[in-house]
Amino acid sequence: MKAAVLWTGGKDSALAFQVSLNLYDIRRLVCFVPADHRQFYAHPTPLMELQARKIGIPIEFMPITEPYQSSYRQQIRILRDSGIEVLITGDISTVDGMPNWIDGVATNLVGVYKPLWELDRHTILNTLISEKFEVICSLAYKKFFLPTIAGRYLDAELISELKQLPVDACGEQGEYHTWVLDAPFFKEPLRLKDIRVVEAAEYCYLTYEQAN
Repeated sequence: MKAAVLWTGGKDSALAFQVSLNLYDIRRLVCFVPADHRQFYAHPTPLMELQARKIGIPIEFMPITEPYQSSYRQQIRILRDSGIEVLITGDISTVDGMPNWIDGVATNLVGVYKPLWELDRHTILNTLISEKFEVICSLAYKKFFLPTIAGRYLDAELISELKQLPVDACGEQGEYHTWVLDAPFFKEPLRLKDIRVVEAAEYCYLTYEQAN
């Protein structure tokens, strides 16, 4: 079946890609973005474009406007009409107790595959290490992390710390976000130059001068 991976550039969408490779014919990455083109510090589109080149697969940014439900369904209908039969998502669990959004907006349009759904958080994090993913924290909220973990690599030391904190260890409730710099399906690693951590009112986030 022809599939698209819902891509954020973070660890969960990347791991979902990895475990789906032998199950689906993955044709592209898809990222739903605000129609006003504003950038998110946690997941900048230029970095996602570079990731797509490192993987060797196209990425499509699909604009979303209000009302959101009908906008998502319109874009998913476009994907379906282009031949996509399944959307692969890195969602792990409900967020704030709400039903899974993609399940809802994709109903009767395409299938949804959630390979990480309700998996043990420690298992997910340990898999990233064993499969040699290179992951860096791109944004972390101060109410959960002081000092910040933004700019730190998601290595065995940081994972050990996350397992001991009163947060979702995978950041599924938005506690922190990540960028994947290398993965088993990358043709070559992504490299960032002149990295710095910027402090905002509620969170700290990562910036860089160059990426290649």
